[in-house]
Amino acid sequence: AMQCLRCHVHDVLEKRERLLRLGLELVRDITQNPLGGYVIGTWCAMGIVIVCMAYTVSKVRCDEPKPVCGVDIALAVLHSCFAYYIQRRLVYALGDVPPNTMSHSEIAAKARHVMLYDIGFCLYFFLFGASFFYNCTVFDSFRNCEGTGPAWIAAALMIFYGFGIFNYVICWFACQCCCGAFEPSKHQPAAGGVIMGAPASAGR
Repeated sequence: AMQCLRCHVHDVLEKRERLLRLGLELVRDITQNPLGGYVIGTWCAMGIVIVCMAYTVSKVRCDEPKPVCGVDIALAVLHSCFAYYIQRRLVYALGDVPPNTMSHSEIAAKARHVMLYDIGFCLYFFLFGASFFYNCTVFDSFRNCEGTGPAWIAAALMIFYGFGIFNYVICWFACQCCCGAFEPSKHQPAAGGVIMGAPASAGR
């Protein structure tokens, strides 16, 4: 029996170690690609929203806040999924070339293509706006019910998330474009380099 217990404990530890390794590899892959901060930040913020709304549903006695909590939990899941989705779409658009070897202008061009032609991004654009304006109107549902403090925090966080991510995306894209404008062209010869086709020296 002792031997079986040791084998069981060993299997559990191996599975836990394997899951931890997979999680670390996922986080490393996310953070080493463009928009890594956006993905991790979204997951953290939406995790807080889900916990706060789920706690509110389990504690409040009145029914009015519960549909709002359910909607925000669904929106938080969608925000989290899309953050990972849009990064994967950008990574796919970049191809096999490591992002750290690409110029800012190349990354900006790929991001522009995804934003213009990816159907998932186009659909999420409207969902993102709807989520922001929806949470601006939900506070009346919490006002007359006790125990809705976490829901207030979650709804305020959803509003702040909408405002913050909108500005983050604009600043990120503008930074890529501005940095790309000052990068030397790959077709431009380096300073002091040999000029191909120069005339031969006299007296040859």
